[in-house]
Amino acid sequence: MEILGKIINTIIDGYGVAGVILLALVVALFTIQIVQLCRMLIIAKFKQTSRPQIRQIPPPVSVIVPLFGEDEEYLKGDLRMLLSQSSPSYEVVVVYVGKEDSFYATLKHMRKFFHHLKTTQIDYTPQYPITMKLALNIGIKSASYDHIIMTTPETCPSTRHWVDYMSRGFMYGDIVLGYCNWVQHKGLMNLFYRKYRLNEVRTYLAEAIRGRQYGASRNTMGFTKQLYFSVRGFDHLNLTAGEDDLFVQSIATKDNVSVLLAAGAHCTELQPANFKMWLTEIYRQGQTRKFYTQTARNAEDCELICRVSFFVAAIGAIATLPWELKLFVLLLLVVRYIVMGVVNKKSAARVGEMNIAAWEPLFDFAEPWIRFIIRSTQPKQIYKWR
Repeated sequence: MEILGKIINTIIDGYGVAGVILLALVVALFTIQIVQLCRMLIIAKFKQTSRPQIRQIPPPVSVIVPLFGEDEEYLKGDLRMLLSQSSPSYEVVVVYVGKEDSFYATLKHMRKFFHHLKTTQIDYTPQYPITMKLALNIGIKSASYDHIIMTTPETCPSTRHWVDYMSRGFMYGDIVLGYCNWVQHKGLMNLFYRKYRLNEVRTYLAEAIRGRQYGASRNTMGFTKQLYFSVRGFDHLNLTAGEDDLFVQSIATKDNVSVLLAAGAHCTELQPANFKMWLTEIYRQGQTRKFYTQTARNAEDCELICRVSFFVAAIGAIATLPWELKLFVLLLLVVRYIVMGVVNKKSAARVGEMNIAAWEPLFDFAEPWIRFIIRSTQPKQIYKWR
């Protein structure tokens, strides 16, 4: 202890109390960041078979698709993909929200060729808007099976085995969560959005594997009717969001969540990414985030706060400390990005995300500030789900 005291006094004499405190803060925040990054490796290492089985065979499932408006291309393309899955026992329930009888007739006509297709129609009137939650509720009540898979018309299964994988997920839990990629296009905004989604979903899936579930995606999510009706369906009906994250928080326990990371269990959201869409998504999340538990908010905020604090402390250290300590702080930044690159490459590859790593430093620095600005300007308007 005496030797350690002498070392500390020598450092203080050389760099001053403020310099030592700043350097210690940088090192502490660096350590926390490395630990947080390494926690994401659970995504790369996770094996679903490591969890105990609660069912011996995959149960039959009902896939619920709320369809707002007349999307002829969906009927010709992605719906047929969904109806042509390899699963031996499933149905697709399409809840059409609209009043075009000819479109609904075309949808019903498809039942002649796909006997496992079930359809229902809700007339849309501007005076009484239909929310995502209401459409899903009608679909769930119409479902023939007790195990429900929720998805959207903008979502396309990555393979013909997606429903089968989701069904197998119920062998390990009453809630099933998968990963939904964003369709890859040229452009920085598409890259930014894909990276944003990867970070967001990767974080809550890692927490789900550890038994601390707080997030979900309406694109690829499963649950049992028993759980749904045990909490009387979706909560916060005044919100047009929350049918995924808030709902899963109300039904999830430490042991009832099954996470799917197999390649065939992925799906892809086909909407083109642009800044307005990303901004709307952030605002929607802000509406539901108000109702998160403190534990769930901490899980989201801790990493961002530590990242911003580390950048501020590192910039302050580089600007004020002697050159040898500047080099030390720069070395910490390099080590951090090396660890980040390894972790992100492994976790991104596990969920099928490619060609993102090159832009990691730019996204890493910009994302926290953009989130902070958006949250600070969070409007009171409730955004529509689409």
